[in-house]
Formats: sequence, structure tokens, C-alpha cells
Amino acid sequence: MAVRYQNWRDEYKSRQKSLDEAMQVIKGGDLVGITILCPGPLVQAFIERAKQLGNVNIRTLAPNYPDLFNPDLFKGEREIELFIGDAMRPAHDAKIATYLPNTFMLGMKAFDNGRPEARIPDVFLTPCSPPNEHGYVHFGPHMWQRKSYAKRCKHTIAIVDPNITPVYGDVWMHVSEIETFVEGVMKPVDIPAMEERVRTLAKEEDRPALLDIMKRATPDQLALVETTFHTFPPSLLGAALGIAEVDPAAQAIADNLRQIIRDGDTIQVGVGQPSQLMFLAGAFDDAKHLGIHTELGSPGLAKLWARGIVDGSKKTLFPGKSVAVAWTGCDGEDLKIIAGNPAFELHQHDIILNPAFMSQNHQMTSINSAIAVDLLGQIASEDRFGGHMVNGTGGQPDTHMAAAMCKNGRAITVMRSTAMDGTISKVVAKHEAGTLVTIPRYLADTIITEYGVARLLDKNHRQRAEELISIAHPDFRAELRREAQELWG
Repeated sequence: MAVRYQNWRDEYKSRQKSLDEAMQVIKGGDLVGITILCPGPLVQAFIERAKQLGNVNIRTLAPNYPDLFNPDLFKGEREIELFIGDAMRPAHDAKIATYLPNTFMLGMKAFDNGRPEARIPDVFLTPCSPPNEHGYVHFGPHMWQRKSYAKRCKHTIAIVDPNITPVYGDVWMHVSEIETFVEGVMKPVDIPAMEERVRTLAKEEDRPALLDIMKRATPDQLALVETTFHTFPPSLLGAALGIAEVDPAAQAIADNLRQIIRDGDTIQVGVGQPSQLMFLAGAFDDAKHLGIHTELGSPGLAKLWARGIVDGSKKTLFPGKSVAVAWTGCDGEDLKIIAGNPAFELHQHDIILNPAFMSQNHQMTSINSAIAVDLLGQIASEDRFGGHMVNGTGGQPDTHMAAAMCKNGRAITVMRSTAMDGTISKVVAKHEAGTLVTIPRYLADTIITEYGVARLLDKNHRQRAEELISIAHPDFRAELRREAQELWG
């Protein structure tokens, strides 16, 4: 072991290649894993290699590069796991991409257990930091599954980003554990060029909002989407970069949530709206000694630590630390607080989001969004209009179950009462045929809209219907009562 540490610089140098050289390890028919927020130069080099080969399969999470899903460039299966996101939803709608249903807890189980159905990528593409003085690299604030795949895949190509934000936790790998490094490619973000692309290539109606986001984002954040920034809807970029505004409905939801948050709660807040607005809307401002054990970040999360509201002093797991799988979703001010701060740690997803582990926390309180809830309490967070996928499970099943299992825990679902400019109720009598139920009714706990709090635990079907109708938009309550009467009397 001592020899390895002494000679790591030679080993690191021997593993360096140019981008083109690194891509030669990819063969026709391979399954290539592409990390979330993968740097543009690495993605573009992969696309060129895939065009040469003609047939390459990919697996990715919340992708943000349209060319990866252009079947005219190369053939092969395009697989999205856990979360589709706004950017590539059209590719899924067009059946160019398919979805891999799994959870963070189970994502690596087939491979780790040696099961014959296991499919781990042949090659994995990721950014990493330069090595430290001991020969270790880390994967930055958007770690997600980067370390998990890098440990398991036969070939890993890591593009070295000298500007990557330093983070603490189980984020390190030795250079001897990664096959290939590519240096000298990542450059400082060219903000004037990005602005020019927005002014000339973005949809005209999106340009003012995109330019505003550019002013509010940090260079590190913009670097994640530098080459594709102009192609995305402002709402998507705002959510991804932690730049969001609290609307009146979200504020009312936060006010209702504030009434049931307790001192000492360990908090998890999920992706999407309105859940990710809860920090900004002040849902936790009245509490003391909160802890953070979550999947990802939200705007305002780290600022609660800076204000002393979050201190982790009551936590059972990682006391005094705020822990997550990634800090994606935090805003620029949050990331400045997190950078190099040992009070914030990232850990592996199959540990942090394992319900059996997570449920050991003190007063574990999960807060996730939903698209619709029926009168039985079945929570749908992945699709709309009967099976039309919008997102995916993300970490919601894992975190909801952990809170449900935890002594004094609470599994909370937040949602606006209506959609489509108030024309559709999100509290429904029955889900449409084909709807994907993310959380079954027997795990439903607490549902919050801008109209109140529905407490479903220990309630029968009729009582649940009454609770949920009481938090539906007033315009839809009479019809929901009529439908409930027909269903359950």
C-alpha cells in the first residue's frame, strides 16, 4: 500500500490520454453510462465515437444533451434511469428513449449480488477533480452515482475539471482505481459566447428569462450546461440551478407545512415543485436543531445551516452533519457555503437512501412532490394523463418509506391543488387507467396543498376521501364528494 501512495503520480501519468484516445475503449454494442451533468467535451467526444461505430447503447440520468437522443447520429438503446426530466421528455414521448424503473436502494443490487440479469455499463463517463497530494480524486457536488459506477464499471473515463467544487464525504477514489484520465480539456466558461447563443438561437420568448438566469447563476453552475444552456426552457434551468421564485400557492403550502415541522426533525426534501421551494418559502424558519439527510439539495438549504436553524445536533446518523447524495438543486449562495465545508457531506446513494438505514434517523421527515393523489391516498409522481411519463421515481420511494418506517417519522407529500391554470384538480376520485402509482395507499401519510393538511394514517377509505376533499380546490370539491359517494357510499 505504501508503494502505491509513493508512486501515484507515475501511475496517474500513465493513465492519461487524449479525449479521442480515451474513446477508443468504446466498442460497437457497448452499454455506456453517462453521468448526470456530464461535461460537454466528454459528451461530444462520445457522440463522435458513437457515430463512427454506428450502434452504441447509453444509460443516463436526467440527461441534458439532445444529440444523445438523436437516432440519426447513431443507433442503439437509449435508457434513462430514475428521472427523465424536462429536457429529454420529448425523446421518451417519441419512443426514442426508454425508462429503467429502479430505486437508488436497488440500482446496483443485481450486479452486486451476481445475478444473471445484471446490466452494468461497459464504460462510464464522468468528471472528477484533479488528484490531491495523496493521489485521490473526488466527483464534486453532483456526485449522484458517479462513484458507484466508477467502482463497478470495467472502464471509466474521467475528464479532469480543475474548477470542480470541493466537497466532503465518501467522495474519493484513488487514481489507481480509475482506468483513464483526460486533462487539459475543461476551460473556464465562456459567458459572452453563451449570451450570444441565447440571443440568437434560443426561443425568442425564452430569451429574457434565460439571460436573467445567467446573471443569477455562478460560473461553476453555468459550466454544467454551457453548450446546451440556450436549448432548455427557463423553468427547467431554474430548477436545476436552484434559481426559483415562490408563487402564492407554494407559499401557502409552506405555511401549512410549517405548522407540522417539529424541533429536531431530520429533513429530506425531494426534487420538483413545490417541494424544492419549501426552504425559500420559510417552511422551516420557526424550527430549531433541524438535521438534513436528503437525496439532493434545494435553494436555501445551506443558508439554514448558516443561520443556525440546521445544526444536526439531534441526528442519530451523521450527527452534526448535513448529508446527501448530491448537492444538485442548491443555488449559488448555498454552494459557496457547502464548498470545502466539513459540515456538509456526500455519501453513496445505496447507503444514504436505503430505507432500513435512513429510518434510523431522529424524527425522519420526508417531503416530496406529487402530480396527483386519488381519494384512497395513492400518490402518482411520475406521469399524467394515464401513463404519459413526466419524470420518474427519483428517490421518492426510498425516502418516503424511510420516513414511514421511522419512529416519530412522517412521510409528507406536497402538491398544488390544481394544474393546467386551475382547470384540472390534482386531487382525483380515481386515477386514470395506466397511471403509475409511485406510493401505494398503504404507505400514504400526510398530504399538503395550499388549502390545508390531510392526515391519512390510520384512516379508512371514506375518512381518507373526506380528508383529501377538504384540501382540494374549492371549485372541485362538490364533484369529488359526488364521486366519493358513488364509490364508497
